Amino acid sequence: MSRFLLLLVSMLLCGCINLDGTWFNPVPIDAYDPLPFNEVPDSHLEWVQMSSAAVDDEDTAPELWGVWLHQCLDPDDAASCAPHDEHPEFSSPRTARTILYFHGNGGSLLNYWDRVQILWRMGYRVFAVDYRGYGRSTGTPSELGVYADARAALDHVKRRLSEEIPALDPDDPPPAAVLRIGYYGWSLGSTAAIDLATQDPPSALVTEAALASAQGFVDDALGVGISRTVFLGTEFDNVGKVPFILAPKLFAHGTEDDFVKFEFSEVLFEAAQEPKLLLPVPGADHGSVPCPTRDSSVPSDEAPCVATESYLGAIGSFYDDWLL
Repeated sequence: MSRFLLLLVSMLLCGCINLDGTWFNPVPIDAYDPLPFNEVPDSHLEWVQMSSAAVDDEDTAPELWGVWLHQCLDPDDAASCAPHDEHPEFSSPRTARTILYFHGNGGSLLNYWDRVQILWRMGYRVFAVDYRGYGRSTGTPSELGVYADARAALDHVKRRLSEEIPALDPDDPPPAAVLRIGYYGWSLGSTAAIDLATQDPPSALVTEAALASAQGFVDDALGVGISRTVFLGTEFDNVGKVPFILAPKLFAHGTEDDFVKFEFSEVLFEAAQEPKLLLPVPGADHGSVPCPTRDSSVPSDEAPCVATESYLGAIGSFYDDWLL
């Protein structure tokens, strides 16, 4: 029995019927400290606050927290770059490229730190954000809120990158693809990355364990013919949006995922335009695509995800093809 169906049964037994909590399980925190298994020097970490947009009749626009994992403090000074002597996956040409990372539906950035670090160890400059209601970000999570927060994160990244290029105007930055920005979205983050890619296409888009849609999620659990609106206020129509994304796309998914089925990424792949790649990860479940042998029942702050060589090679090659 899938985790979604178990959740449905429990909700019915308690007299509840709205399952939007399936998508949003934030953990508010007071501080991003200590960072679990952190390998990034403090000098190369930069925490920032930014304003998002009010949605769903909110009276106040949320304040978001995000973090930069920098490679080099001065792009023109090799001595200012972080050491990567123990990371064979590191590639120096990647230090001038940026990955905008969108995490999953639970916890805060602390719960995804091991995964964000994988991209940083590979050599990319990374920016990750906590959606409204998650971590130190204010507000209440929602579908429209996730999309607005992704837009706010990209606006911040584009401004920062434009500030570093004298010929560009930070108040009117060019599209994400011109700035060689890649998007990466895991699970719930796939909805943020895909929606954002329809507005401002990246140089390359990677999704991990992406859902096809909220309706597809309900169909998988309960059978075709029951509208998602019976249980869910969210739509998350990735499959309706992905055909309009011209950027190169890679869909990574664990073949043993019993929460967001592997077939969902197959559906997205079929709906997507070229260039596109499907990356099945044999044996991986919903939370272990980079590290398919990891015991997903063990919290990430006790045993971090250590990416396999095959994952590093596939993701690195894809981004290298389209970002460099």
